[in-house]
Amino acid sequence: MTRMETSRATTAKQLRPYTRPLIKNAWYVAGWSEDFGDDLLARRILDEPILFYRATSGEPVAVLDVCPHKLAPMRLGQRIGDDVQCGYHGLKFNKHGQCVHNPQGNGIIPPNAKLKSYPTVERYSVVWIWMGDPAKADPDNIPDFSVLDDPKLKPVKGGHKVESNYMMMVENLLDLGHALFLHANTGGMGNLQLTESKITNEDGAIKDWRLYTDIPTPSLFAQFLNEERADLWSDIRWSAPSVLLNNAGVSPVGRARDKSVAVEQYGTHFLTPETQTTTHYFYANTRNYALDDPAGDEAWRQWQRKALKAEDSMVAEAIQSVVPQAEELEVEMVVLSTDLSGIRANRILEEMAVAEEGE
Repeated sequence: MTRMETSRATTAKQLRPYTRPLIKNAWYVAGWSEDFGDDLLARRILDEPILFYRATSGEPVAVLDVCPHKLAPMRLGQRIGDDVQCGYHGLKFNKHGQCVHNPQGNGIIPPNAKLKSYPTVERYSVVWIWMGDPAKADPDNIPDFSVLDDPKLKPVKGGHKVESNYMMMVENLLDLGHALFLHANTGGMGNLQLTESKITNEDGAIKDWRLYTDIPTPSLFAQFLNEERADLWSDIRWSAPSVLLNNAGVSPVGRARDKSVAVEQYGTHFLTPETQTTTHYFYANTRNYALDDPAGDEAWRQWQRKALKAEDSMVAEAIQSVVPQAEELEVEMVVLSTDLSGIRANRILEEMAVAEEGE
C-alpha cells in the first residue's frame, strides 16, 4: 500500500463515526416537555418525519408524518380529540396510528391504512422517543437526568439545530480538554495545569473526571464562591448513543467535589440526529446557587449562546464542512490523550451498529 493509500485508509477509518448508520434501538430526546402541547408538532428524527401531539390524557403521541393514501404530510391536517386527520382527503388516525375513519366514497378502511407509531416516555422534563423495534423499548434504560427535576437546583434550558453529524458534538463534549482553549473567554479558566484525571466505564456509560487544584477562581463562579483561589472539577458522563451529563464546579482549596461547600452546575446535553449531517441539540444548565436570581438565569443563557452555539456548534459545523474532502486532502488524523473517552464511546456505538445490522 502506498503512502497515499495508507493516508486515505487512515482518514476513512477516523471518519467512520460521522458516516456510520444511525442507531435505532435507543432512546432519543424529542424535545423539552413544554415543546409538546395540543398543537401538532413536526420534527425529523433519524431522517424520519414524525408528528407529535399530546393526547387528552396528557401523554405524548408520536406517529409518522406521512399519510399512507397520497403521502401528504399529516402536519397539514388537524387534531380531533385523540385523533389526527389528514388535511388532504380526511382520513382519520388514532394515537396508535390506526385509521379509524374514511370519509371518502364507500368509507371502507384499507387494512394497511395506518401510520407508523413510536414509543414515547416523558421523564426528567423531556419527551423521549424510541426509533427502533418497539418490543425493545424499555424505559428503565433511560439514563438518570433527575438533576433537571431537583427542586434544590435551577435549570436554564435551551436548544438549537447544529449543521453537523451528531457525533461531532458528542466527541466535542466528551473532550474536556477543548474547554481551556475554545471556551477560554466564556469559561474564564485560562490554560490550566491538570491535577488529576481518569476515565471509567460503568454499565456502558463512559465518564471522564478532571480536577484542577489551587487555581485562581474562574470568573464563571467567582462571584458566588467568594474565594480568590479554588479547586475546579469538570466531570462528564456519556450514555449511548448521544446524551451527556456534565458536572462542573468550584470549592475552597482542598475540598474538591464537596457538595456542602461547592458552587456547581450540571450541564445536560441531548444530541438527537435529525439527519446524518444535522442534529437537534437540547441543553440545560442547572445550578445550585442564586436559584431565584433572574440575572443568574440570563448569565447562563448568554453562556449557552456563546459557548454552546457560537463556539461548540461552530466548530462542529466547520468540521462537517471538511468531511467530504478529508480523504482527498490526505489528512492523516492524529489521536491525543484527551480523545480517549470519545474513542471508548465510539467503540460502544460501533458494536451497537453491528448488532443492528445483524438483526
